[in-house]
Amino acid sequence: MLLKPISDQHCLLALLCLLLLAGCESNTPQPTTKTSDSTVSENQSEKQSPESPPPAEQHANATPEKSGTTNSEHATTAKPKATLNTKTTVSPGKPEPLFKDWPAPKLAIVLTGERHGYLEPCGCTQNQTGGVSLLANLFKQIEERKWPVTAFDLGGLVKRNRRQSQIKYETILTSMKDMKYGGVGLGPEELRFGADIFLQLHNPEPTSPNTTPTFLAANILILDTPDLGKSHFKIIEVGGVKMAVTSIIGKSHMEKVPDITWQEPAKVLPDVIKKMEAAKPDLMILLSQSNKDESKALAEKFPNFDILLTAGGVEDPLGEPEFIGKTMMVDVGHKGKSAGVVGYYPKQATKDDPSKRFRFTVIELDKQRFKDTPRMAEHMQFYQDRLKQEDLAAKELPIDHPRGATFVGAEKCGECHTKAYEKWLTTAHAHAYESLINGRKDQIERGEKIISRIYDPECLSCHVTGWHPQEVIRYKSGFVNKQESPHLLGQQCENCHGPGSGHIELVDMDKLDEAKKVMRVTLAEAKKSTCYQCHDLDNSPKFEFDSYWEKIKHPWRD
Repeated sequence: MLLKPISDQHCLLALLCLLLLAGCESNTPQPTTKTSDSTVSENQSEKQSPESPPPAEQHANATPEKSGTTNSEHATTAKPKATLNTKTTVSPGKPEPLFKDWPAPKLAIVLTGERHGYLEPCGCTQNQTGGVSLLANLFKQIEERKWPVTAFDLGGLVKRNRRQSQIKYETILTSMKDMKYGGVGLGPEELRFGADIFLQLHNPEPTSPNTTPTFLAANILILDTPDLGKSHFKIIEVGGVKMAVTSIIGKSHMEKVPDITWQEPAKVLPDVIKKMEAAKPDLMILLSQSNKDESKALAEKFPNFDILLTAGGVEDPLGEPEFIGKTMMVDVGHKGKSAGVVGYYPKQATKDDPSKRFRFTVIELDKQRFKDTPRMAEHMQFYQDRLKQEDLAAKELPIDHPRGATFVGAEKCGECHTKAYEKWLTTAHAHAYESLINGRKDQIERGEKIISRIYDPECLSCHVTGWHPQEVIRYKSGFVNKQESPHLLGQQCENCHGPGSGHIELVDMDKLDEAKKVMRVTLAEAKKSTCYQCHDLDNSPKFEFDSYWEKIKHPWRD
C-alpha cells in the first residue's frame, strides 16, 4: 500500500533524512528452512551497508511499497497425512541447499505472482532479494539438474497505470519469454491499462506455445468478446507431463474497468473444466487471482484441480501448502522476492494420500545461492534506455504543490542559512543523484556493472528535489533533468521543509514570523512521518531515526 500524502513539510524532511544514509541496509530474516513431506521454505539473511544510497524502486522498482516485513497472520495450513513439520535454523552465510533431500521429479513447476512492479532490486540495500535476474538463475540451476521445468505466473505484474508501468510490463513479459513461462494469469493491475493498451500488449495464441507465455483468463471478457486478448485455458506438455491450466479473477480482486466484463468464476469454470479434461491432462492447474477464502471455496466446489496458486497471501510466506481434498493450494509471496517450486512425483501417490505426488518449496531469491543473469541485465538496461528515450520524468503530467510555492534549490537557501547549508553539503543527501549513477560503495569495490537510473522516475523521486516520493509524481517546479534543473540535484532542504519561494517572499516583506512558520518542521513530525516517505521498508528497512538524525541535524538559526 502507498502511504497517504502528508503535509508539505513532511514530504521534504523525509527526503532529507533519506539521503543521509542514502539507504543501504536490509532486514531479511536469518536463513530458516521449514520442511515437511510436501514443504520446504528457504530464506536468507541480509547485512547492513551504511554507505549505500537508497533508490526508490526495489526490483526494478522500488516504488515506495513496503517490503521486507513479514505479516504474522500466515494462512492456516491443513496438513496432509504423514506430514512431518520441523524447523531448522541455518547459520548466517550458509543458507540451506536448494531442494535438499529432493529426488529428481518428473517435472518441476516454478510458480510466481503478485510482482506489483518489482522488476529488479534498486540497489539501495545490500543483499536485496528477488528480481528477474536471480529468478532466471533459479531456472538455470534447475535445468543443470536435468529436471524438466516449466513456469506459470498468477499475474499482478505491475502496480500503476502509467506509461512507465507499460514499459515495465513489456520488460517483465520479455524476461518471462526467456525463462519459457507456459502461461500468465491476469490481475486487476493489468486490466487497468484499459482494453486498447491491453490488446496492444497481449498475444493470446503465440506461435511458439512452449516458449512464449499465453495470457489466461477464464472469467474476463475484453470488449465482450470471449477469446479477445487472452485464452480461457491452455494445454501444455513438458517432460512427458501434460498440463491443463486456467486462470480466474475473484470478486475480491476485480475492479470496475471500462470495456472489461467480469463473470462469476463458479459459473464459467464448469465449461472450461470440461474442455480441459477432454485433453486428458496429467495435471489440472488453477491460477486464482482471489483472496484465500475465495480460492479455497473454488477448490471445494471444483475438486478437478490438482494445483491451485492463490493470491491474497502474505508478502513472505512460510511455504506450507494447504490441501483441500486432492487439491494443493499454495501462495508464493509478493514483489518477486520469492518463487515457489512444485516437484511432481506421480509414482509416489497412494490412493489414501494423493498429496505425496507433490513436494513444494518457497525459495527466497538471495544473492548467496543465486547469481545475476547477463541476459536479464540486458533487459534491465534496455528498460532504462527506453525511460531515457521517452523522457518520462519531463513528460509525465506534474502536479501543483499544495502550498502553491515553487522550489528554489539548496544553494538559494544557503544564502541565508549558511551553517545548515554547509552541513548539508557534507551529507549523503547532497550526493543522492550521483548514487543513481555510481551505485553503492561495496558495488564499486567489487567492480560490478552499474546501470544508471537517472531517467527512472521511481528512483528520481527520492534522489532529487521536488517530487512526491510515495506517489512518484513530480511537482510542477520540481526536478526534470540535470540540464534543465541542475539546482535541484540531490536530496535537498525543500524536500523536508517545502518549496521555498513563498518563504523568500515573506522574508522580503519583513514578515519573519510568518516566514519561519511556513517552513518549520518539528523533530516530532520528522520522526513520526517525514523521513519515512523515502526511508520506507523497501529502501531503508533498518532505518532508525535517532541515529540517522545525528548525521544530518542542523540546529542553527542563521
